[in-house]
Amino acid sequence: MKRAVSVNTLFLTILIAANSACSFSTNTAPNSNAVTNANINPNTAGTPASGAAESLNTAAEALVADLYKQHDGKKSPFFQTKNRALVDKYFTKTLADLIWKDATNSSGEVGAIDGDPLYNAQDTEIKNFAVGRAEVKGDTANVPVSFTNFGEKKTINYALKQVSGSWKIDNILYGDGDSLLKWLKDTYPAKPATSSPPVGEFDGKFQVGDTTCTVKPVKMAFEIRWAKGSGVEMFFSKDGYTFESSPDKGEPNRFEFDDENYNTGVFYRADGKTFPVVRAKLR
Repeated sequence: MKRAVSVNTLFLTILIAANSACSFSTNTAPNSNAVTNANINPNTAGTPASGAAESLNTAAEALVADLYKQHDGKKSPFFQTKNRALVDKYFTKTLADLIWKDATNSSGEVGAIDGDPLYNAQDTEIKNFAVGRAEVKGDTANVPVSFTNFGEKKTINYALKQVSGSWKIDNILYGDGDSLLKWLKDTYPAKPATSSPPVGEFDGKFQVGDTTCTVKPVKMAFEIRWAKGSGVEMFFSKDGYTFESSPDKGEPNRFEFDDENYNTGVFYRADGKTFPVVRAKLR
């Protein structure tokens, strides 16, 4: 009799233990999920630094997307002469001035912009349109736009700058050295042609984006040493204010200055990206 009681007691103990195990598993499941969710959405994801970077990317992409929306909706800042503020909304002053000049000088005729500048085409049948991910570096950004036009795949890059806390389009790059700014500058040169040379010289130290370079005139060329590189790169004068690297390595790099002392300008890298140029010690 005592043995029977012992067996029943043992059986009851096993049942209690089993129920406890099941209860433990049920109660701990939500905690396991909470840990998993915490790993997926850590508190650090919302830090000010990462949030600010994401906001800059989104704002750059949104500006380009809105330009296409207004352009396709017949509210484009191009080819109109009554609302200068609409041009300034999207473009830096240098590019906005040239766009406005082209529109007002053309008087209904074909100007520097003789096609659709957002698709780089005379005729369009656009499909698979997409605004790509912005690549932000300091106060500049590049936003790619891809689409097919009559079945041909195209990519256009938008060079943006921060101006008073807002993104502005500084150039539209079509590839192979072609760009909206080039069209406009070729038609409306910043300075009239002159036989007299610029006052300054292309030499000394320059800040180019987030790096620097040192320029030294060598006979008929200019030797450039980059702070973040090794060796030298040779540049040659194209006119009084433009200097290009040797074309034997494909598309050249290019400096374009906008003052007679070579104090400020733009560096056009062979891949289409642009960087502001400032002389280290202004003259």
